[in-house]
Amino acid sequence: MSRSSAPIRAFLLLLAGMAMTSLANADEAAVAKCEAMKDATLPGSDLKIAAAKYVDEGAPAHCLVSGSFEHRTGADGKPYAIGFSIALPDAWEGRFLVQGGGGLNGVVRPPVGDVAAGSNPALARGFSVISHDSGHAGEPWDGSFKADQIATLNFAGWSVEKVTAVGKALVATYYGRPANRSYFAGCSTGGREGLASAQRFPLLFDGIISGAPAMRTSRSNMSLAAKTVAMNKISPTGADGTPDRAGAFTDADRDLIVAGILKACDGLDGVEDSMIANTKACTFDAKTLACGGEKTNACLTPQQADVVAQIFAPTLDASGRPAYVGFPFDTGVMSVTDPIPGLMRFDDKRNRQFKNMAMEFDVDAAVVKADIEDPQQRLINVDQWTDLSSFADRGSKIMFFHGMSDPWFSANDTIDFFERATRSTKVKLQPEEWTRLYLVPGMAHCRGGPASLDQFDLLTELVDWVEKGEAPQGVAASGQAFPGRTRPLCPYPTHAHYKGQGDVDDGANFECRP
Repeated sequence: MSRSSAPIRAFLLLLAGMAMTSLANADEAAVAKCEAMKDATLPGSDLKIAAAKYVDEGAPAHCLVSGSFEHRTGADGKPYAIGFSIALPDAWEGRFLVQGGGGLNGVVRPPVGDVAAGSNPALARGFSVISHDSGHAGEPWDGSFKADQIATLNFAGWSVEKVTAVGKALVATYYGRPANRSYFAGCSTGGREGLASAQRFPLLFDGIISGAPAMRTSRSNMSLAAKTVAMNKISPTGADGTPDRAGAFTDADRDLIVAGILKACDGLDGVEDSMIANTKACTFDAKTLACGGEKTNACLTPQQADVVAQIFAPTLDASGRPAYVGFPFDTGVMSVTDPIPGLMRFDDKRNRQFKNMAMEFDVDAAVVKADIEDPQQRLINVDQWTDLSSFADRGSKIMFFHGMSDPWFSANDTIDFFERATRSTKVKLQPEEWTRLYLVPGMAHCRGGPASLDQFDLLTELVDWVEKGEAPQGVAASGQAFPGRTRPLCPYPTHAHYKGQGDVDDGANFECRP
């Protein structure tokens, strides 16, 4: 190195040192600012901050604040509070998102905002994100909290309004200014919470993503119980004297059923690709698989074919009216690769109907039990109120999505609600100006499916719709089931249809058609 370059090198080293010192000081300031949230209070609230930790590894740098409020002793003598966790990113973009729950809640999940966000969760985009337990602590399927009125009301949706108020206040405290926009994203129970917010608190959010909403679990569970009993009736008797549903259908039978569905419906979208996109046109008659003579691996017994038909059909009451909608014909009905088994896998121990060994089922009695004898569930359900006029009129948007192979809640139920809501919401806006429904071929409950493209980003579409007025159309989807394949998810009632030429794995060669 020449003598003339030595001063330059020394100067550069000095600048580097100053930069490192500046970064260290900035980090120290961020840590101190975060830790100060331990002492945060809110007027009129019994807020208790349990922890405030600065996180700068494995995620965008943020302050993670955990706490609770609304502490009380319930009518059942148990302690209750609404627990929450909020992530406050350094690179905040002014947006606030409430993350929906799952199951019966009871736990506070990490606040990242990953529902329908593709590979880029809300926190990574600079959203402040809050999650909560809806007002009780317990295992995901522990319903004992329903012994307390307030806990039940909170689970029904009131906790969302309360958590939103606390979350917004903490955001304003931390950043010194309020959030510019407020969003919600959730699936299953979280999808119900989002829909309930649009119904009951129409001024709360600028945009909502409601995935596979658990709109009326009393009816969907009733329908699944009836379908299980239908399978029990054709199952051989096991060693313990109960129906052995593993023997109702062989693996060859199951493959035959899926192949039959694909034969009937796969090509309706212009290409046979092991996916069913044109769901409205899809019809399948299980009787076409019935044997004309002896049973072989190439056909079903008439009894098996009848049960297949019952499983997809609406569950009817004694008068012949649907007590619950039918399930779509789709590819994931036999899946055992997902955490929740496919619609026809009542033989899987993970299925919540696995212990149902009944041989008879009274639909009318089950409806009475679900709708009349359980007033709490009627309040929790969100399938009836379809007038979202105040929500739509203020300029808010709601986007629904649902997997066509969802084995818990039929996508047809979400379609039914969507159609009723667009008719009932009387505003100057057209439905396509405030709501969208995206059906996901092959996708199971919220995600997964052996033949699905379950990675898609509705969050970007929602933000652009709310903040820029850019209404979403086709949304690119991909997934591990088909590496390298993309498809547009199309707004209902359109579907992705092959244009007739080009690579069938390239979504650019598909268009949204009615």
